[in-house]
Amino acid sequence: MALRRLASAVLILTLLYVMIGHSPYSRGLKIDEATGGTELSPINRYAWLLLMGLGAPVLVLRWRRTIEVALAAWPVLLLFVWFAMTTTWALDPAASNRRMILYVVALVICLTVAVGIEDRRRVLTLMAGTSGFVMVIDMISWIVAPGLSMTEIGLAAIHSHKNTLGAVALFAALACGAQTLSQTQRRGRLIWGGVTLLSILLMIASLSKTSMVILAGVVILAPILVFLTRSRLGVRWSAALAVLFLLLVVVFVWTAIHLALGADPLGPFRTVTFTMRTDVWKFALGEFAAHPWRGLGFGSFWDIDPRLQPSLHTDLWFAQPDAATNGSHNGYIDLMVTTGLIGLSGGIVLLFRWMSKAWTLVRNSGPRDGLPLFLAVLVVAVFVHNFMESSYFTANSFFGFLVLLAGVLIEAQSRDRALEAR
Repeated sequence: MALRRLASAVLILTLLYVMIGHSPYSRGLKIDEATGGTELSPINRYAWLLLMGLGAPVLVLRWRRTIEVALAAWPVLLLFVWFAMTTTWALDPAASNRRMILYVVALVICLTVAVGIEDRRRVLTLMAGTSGFVMVIDMISWIVAPGLSMTEIGLAAIHSHKNTLGAVALFAALACGAQTLSQTQRRGRLIWGGVTLLSILLMIASLSKTSMVILAGVVILAPILVFLTRSRLGVRWSAALAVLFLLLVVVFVWTAIHLALGADPLGPFRTVTFTMRTDVWKFALGEFAAHPWRGLGFGSFWDIDPRLQPSLHTDLWFAQPDAATNGSHNGYIDLMVTTGLIGLSGGIVLLFRWMSKAWTLVRNSGPRDGLPLFLAVLVVAVFVHNFMESSYFTANSFFGFLVLLAGVLIEAQSRDRALEAR
């Protein structure tokens, strides 16, 4: 009981830290005048180490369970070995090692949660409750201090950026939505449903388009995916073939119409910049081409020593002081340029492994067991999110921690389910 409470405290405190950070209302990047790079906060590393140390008794006293969960998550450990190897040839070894250590700390915290809290309903309740609490704080901040909470580009509330609020609100909407579906009493459904709606309201106010599109897709596709997951294999194959056929029809009709009008079928896509992200993507891919297999080192490309950061040696718009960029706005490109094709391949295989295992858990779970559905949807959301933002295996990233936590929980629960089925 004591260890479960300790692991619960670690989960709550870690979620609060990754959602709020160590400096609420801090807007933008703080530049170190001595180096010209982003100012490093000593609070951050100590906070992560403190959280890891707080959960250490759980791992020590449940060492057998720790070993079992670690072995179940062997693909994650194997990929971390490769990441650690890339730090030996990193462009900025100091930044690479620092970020690698922080991500290892995050992995240990994830293991603590998976080992210490075996009740799946409790895990979802803690996630939903913590994120809902932050949503209430954000709403109070918006009401009490609207000038401080609102920025020129959208509501940020207590967070550092409006996109951060959008990401946190997306997580809260998914967690509280799953918690709503798992309730058996009307009162519980009303309370959690209300928090879900509050999260959606704050997300809309943040004007975070990526988060809103992902949530809309989840609302539309999740019921269909649940139905297909729990259907017979023949039904799933029929649905897959039907979707493929419809896509081919759409492509054929689109091409035929444009050719009949003498227009370029790819014309509308050539001018798409995704809010000028394509400029950043082209630059990052150009740097990747020079080191395609081993990359430039884990976390060693953006926001590193200004004397070593490649983008700062160009005159591109996103390398200027008034438009500082600390990511490619595409998690797969960032993973590829820092850890090479080996790291990217391992990361993608891992994502699809987690998605497959998560939806298998959904198929074998009861209608009121909300955690498997939440984990499945969360991994899919992170998968989509990283086409426009960088968070996958990004240290100090909100979704970077959450997808690792979801992956470890999925591996642990899949192992337990397999043992129960024997």
